[in-house]
Amino acid sequence: MRRPTFIEQNAGSILQRFLLAGFFCLIFHALSAQTDDPVTAELLENFFRDNETASESDAQQFLENLETWRNRPLDLNTISREDLVAMHLLNSLQVENFLSYRAQMGPFLNEFELQAVPGWELSDIRRMLNYTKVRNGLDQRNTQLWEGIYKGDNELLLRVGSIRSGFYPADAEGDPYNRGIRYRHTYDNRLRFGFTAESDAGEAIFRSSNRNGFDFYSAHLFVQNLNATVKTVALGDYSARFGQGVLLQTGFWPGKSAETVSVTRGGRKINAYGAFGEAFFFRGAATTLAFGKHVEITALYSDRRRDGNIVAPDTIDQEFQEIEFSSLQTSGLHRTRSEIQDEKALREQVGGLSSEFKWKNGQVTANGLYITYDKPWTPQPAPYRKYIFQGQSLAAASVDYNWRYRNWLLFGETARSDNGGMAAVNGLLVSPDQHITLTAMHRALGKDYQSIYGSPFAEVSRASNEQGMYLGADIRYIRRWQINLYADVWKHPWLRYGVSSPSRGREFLARVIWTKSKTFSAYALWQAEVKERDSDVEGINGLLENRRDRFRLHASYKVGAGVELRSRIEWTIFSVQNGTTTNGFIAYQEAAIKPLSFPVTATARYAVFDTDGFDTRVYAFETDLFSAVSIPALSGRGSRAYLNLSWRVNKWLRLEGRVEQTNQLRAVTSTGDTGREVFWKFQVRMRW
Repeated sequence: MRRPTFIEQNAGSILQRFLLAGFFCLIFHALSAQTDDPVTAELLENFFRDNETASESDAQQFLENLETWRNRPLDLNTISREDLVAMHLLNSLQVENFLSYRAQMGPFLNEFELQAVPGWELSDIRRMLNYTKVRNGLDQRNTQLWEGIYKGDNELLLRVGSIRSGFYPADAEGDPYNRGIRYRHTYDNRLRFGFTAESDAGEAIFRSSNRNGFDFYSAHLFVQNLNATVKTVALGDYSARFGQGVLLQTGFWPGKSAETVSVTRGGRKINAYGAFGEAFFFRGAATTLAFGKHVEITALYSDRRRDGNIVAPDTIDQEFQEIEFSSLQTSGLHRTRSEIQDEKALREQVGGLSSEFKWKNGQVTANGLYITYDKPWTPQPAPYRKYIFQGQSLAAASVDYNWRYRNWLLFGETARSDNGGMAAVNGLLVSPDQHITLTAMHRALGKDYQSIYGSPFAEVSRASNEQGMYLGADIRYIRRWQINLYADVWKHPWLRYGVSSPSRGREFLARVIWTKSKTFSAYALWQAEVKERDSDVEGINGLLENRRDRFRLHASYKVGAGVELRSRIEWTIFSVQNGTTTNGFIAYQEAAIKPLSFPVTATARYAVFDTDGFDTRVYAFETDLFSAVSIPALSGRGSRAYLNLSWRVNKWLRLEGRVEQTNQLRAVTSTGDTGREVFWKFQVRMRW
């Protein structure tokens, strides 16, 4: 007899909760308020839709930039290409069309003129006007930059929170609480400095291995547009990018997403770093210098200690054996004895140089990168690691370019590592019609190409062992409708972890958005991914295709001036060739309340989920506290709810809190526990 699903067993109570959530929101219908803006949440969910590689530090700088621009909108008559690209609100062709229109027609007179920019739809304009405006007056930068040290804006953030019990080892040095402090000072988008201190749950603080306080400290000073020659100066911690990321990419940049034509890399090569993440950043100095209108030189140097798995020498003749390490550690966790032994075990030095020649319609750049360690990198032997980097130093060089002709944009990067391995990414972005944008990107990442910080647009996590073609489309031919499509096919010429033969894969996505009015929008999304991996089906050897399909229906409705309802239903189907099929399901109701005349705002959600296994786990982006990101992976059967509250005490003080609860009625792993788990997070934000 078929087992009733969680939904069937609890249909009555679920319906009551959903209706109660809707009734709760309708109570606030008459409030005079300002609608909660979902732009940021939508972008982050698109960028981090699967959560496999996403981390809070990846999005933290992006969130902080949007917050800064929301409070101090950038002037569309002076905004640079770098800032337009950094917003991630437009594709590269839209950016170039905007700059070309402004250069040809002169300064904008008002926001309505943006409708004349080729390729800009009303939805793009609405998103941009959250963070930009048209100023008709003179440039307000009349003060010297050094005066910004005391004339700018300051923000201090204090955060503490609890974590899931499974992430707290029994032999951890510290208590089960996260703690973080971050201070930042910004001035006119030209000057930024600050510091960060953070300890993860389980890490000691002011005792044991961390007698000097927190586990992680970071500081930075970042200056932009100092004068006509000095474009950027970074001291302390910073992120860096060259070209399309084949050679170097440490900062945040989205990969495949429902923003199907946003695939090119661009913007500043150097950016400030002030996130809580402890792995993907540089520590040292970097600068970008301009020599006339056509030449820019970027130089960087980094010298920092990194976590690594140290390989202990044999017991015989230890003093004559060289200490080695087998891999870098990127979790940033130092809770137990083994994790503490790996902490700052390596010295890494990085030097980079980029020389760019640009003209009106394009640029070409030569890049070089050199990385050295104080201990040899010796990975544990395995067939799939045959071509991986080994040794103490790695040098690589690349050439990147982009060229625009009318509604065509060509871009790409080709790199070579010092062992002779090659990797290349080349693409085309074209707009054959005002309402249609198409893109094609080919990648040929050699199996023997070696890179430590390479992270281009690809399926793999490092820039090697992949050949593929990506096709994307953004269609807005019918008013109020938007269609996004992509198809991606690839192959891996060599083995991978868990895949004992060369393999293939393909992925497809379709999203249809209907914006009925300013108060109601909905979209349907289908995404399918097929990958080959080693068979775990009894009696079958070799590779089998594993397919995951995801179907989603999402609606957003502004029921009042200060209340927005968001509803979602999503199904996941996972099937193995000649094997079994499993299913997953999630549904939620969310309410965002932001009264104008009341200092407290709130976001609440109630969700139910039911999955047959880990392969059908479901993800749902959650609204979190400022500069925090939450995209939990839910598997098994249960429910989840959270409540965010924000209280603006006065002009300079804001208190924010979050509580979340997961009721796990059935786990899908042998180690999973059923029951109720409650977590909380609290932070104080002071701005002056």
